[in-house]
Amino acid sequence: MVTAPEAGASAQLPRATAGWELAAWYGLAVLILVSVAGNANGQVIALLTEPMKKALDLSDTQIGALRGVATTVVVAIASYPIAWLADRIDRRIVYAACMLIWAAANIGVGLSTSFPMLMGFAMGMAFGEAVLGPVTFALIPDLFSPARRMLANSIFFISQLLGISAGLIFGGWLIRTVEASHATMPPFLAGLDPWRVTIMAAAVPTLVLIPFVLTMRLKRRPPPDRAADAPPLEGILPFMKAHVRTLFPIFIGFGLIGAANFVPLAWLSVIIIRTFGEQPADVGVDLGRVFAVSSVLGVVVANLVARQMAKTAPDTAPIRVAQLGALVSLSATLLYLFAQSPAQFYVIAVFQLAASFGGLVLSPTITQNVTPPRIRARIIALGGMFYIGFGALSPLLVGMVSDGFGDNPRGLLYAMLIVGTPAFAAGILVLQLALKSLPATLAAVRDEA
Repeated sequence: MVTAPEAGASAQLPRATAGWELAAWYGLAVLILVSVAGNANGQVIALLTEPMKKALDLSDTQIGALRGVATTVVVAIASYPIAWLADRIDRRIVYAACMLIWAAANIGVGLSTSFPMLMGFAMGMAFGEAVLGPVTFALIPDLFSPARRMLANSIFFISQLLGISAGLIFGGWLIRTVEASHATMPPFLAGLDPWRVTIMAAAVPTLVLIPFVLTMRLKRRPPPDRAADAPPLEGILPFMKAHVRTLFPIFIGFGLIGAANFVPLAWLSVIIIRTFGEQPADVGVDLGRVFAVSSVLGVVVANLVARQMAKTAPDTAPIRVAQLGALVSLSATLLYLFAQSPAQFYVIAVFQLAASFGGLVLSPTITQNVTPPRIRARIIALGGMFYIGFGALSPLLVGMVSDGFGDNPRGLLYAMLIVGTPAFAAGILVLQLALKSLPATLAAVRDEA
């Protein structure tokens, strides 16, 4: 016979389980919104590059440094210490603190009066936004049971791509709203240029989301890393030495393709505004739609093509798809030269970005396939350094080349092609070098698994 308390406990179990499920999805929704807010911060600054350039007398080289070195390199450097801290104290507190840092720095960007000041605050934003990578993927297992984590990770991955689109659309809307209401704002804000007010306003969603991050309900706190005193590269060097002909072509190849992909991400909105004289608000909305369509299209097509190729060559299919995506993206990039209107530019961008996203989406799978489980995270981290490092340099190179064209309104477009197309081509060729030694590496990984 079941006693009354036992019956009550039994009745409450499904509700408790449902409560945890609801709390997990709430947490994931908060992480997605924070990611979108981070994207919006960057996209608003990109859309307002031209008025910022005129107000602060910036060169394209300085803008390239701002978009590349000041952001990507800082993220790469800051990610590890932030992740180290998040493994030792409540991850929600680390997340919220980083959000506060990047919101404050975001406001500082809007108030900057010189390039050094602008660069410093942009680096502060990047430091805070570094939390979005490692700590996000550490929080998802704290929110979800093992059965739900793969689905949660997949949803977050798609949201990252769509977050670029959402950030552009939000940025365009925000620019338009500030411009329409600027004259009626309080004296302090009305006395500032509209672009400054817009950048400062972009920090508001980040601040609003901080309490939601702190109220996320975690299933558990992971224990501290008990192997902290172990040599950080233990077990990595022998494997890397044995399979250097596979690993480094993959690292460098995807680094080059990633560098080519960073070029349109950093400069596309500026090129459209400068080449066709479009308004930043309109470009934000239209380019946001382009990113939404191209990201979904690229991911879906890449997975379908990979499945077909895997029927005859399962080991090489992911790399072949990555090469194919880079080749299509390279070809589409050259078509930008023939665009005579913003509409034509956007159509080309859909296919160019879809191919680029499709080529890159399988890179984590490829890296996972060629590394044994015992050192997988560290190998992926090393590969990520190539991707981030190359990606940081490409926007800077575009700015330097663009400055060489002087006042030519299409100089920035030419610079994008001069930097981007060789990077795509080199990435394809370097990935080809990995195919010869790939079977031996995959066999070694299977033997260890």
